[in-house]
Amino acid sequence: MPYRIRWEGHGVYRRFFGVITLAEFREANKEMRTDVRYEGIRYIISDYLEARPAPDITERDLQTYAQLERLFFYSSPDIVQAIVATDPKVVAFARYYESLGVSPYCVADFADVDSARHWTASNPRLGWSRPPLSDSPAAA
Repeated sequence: MPYRIRWEGHGVYRRFFGVITLAEFREANKEMRTDVRYEGIRYIISDYLEARPAPDITERDLQTYAQLERLFFYSSPDIVQAIVATDPKVVAFARYYESLGVSPYCVADFADVDSARHWTASNPRLGWSRPPLSDSPAAA
């Protein structure tokens, strides 16, 4: 696998390396979203500093991905997503993804992980809070 996922207190840090294919990108997202810890996280940091996209990833794929993310939004509506990259193609893809305005998450790109962490720590959606467990239908 050309990625590693590390779960942190209120979020997830994903580090990609090498050439990332569309299938591997999808696998990383599926692994993250299907983990029980995904519900309720507040940030995703995707670190592409040691990665570059394979030729099979296109802007159309990113548009489709952003639209699919809407389906998972209500599992964790408090998420902000930081994309860390310096490779020109990865940065171009990140900015294209941000420009779509389709993703339900606040998205920003950064040249280093420290800046991404600072931004996620000031999460613009911190005002959202999960209802108490006793108020949820499952607790009844």
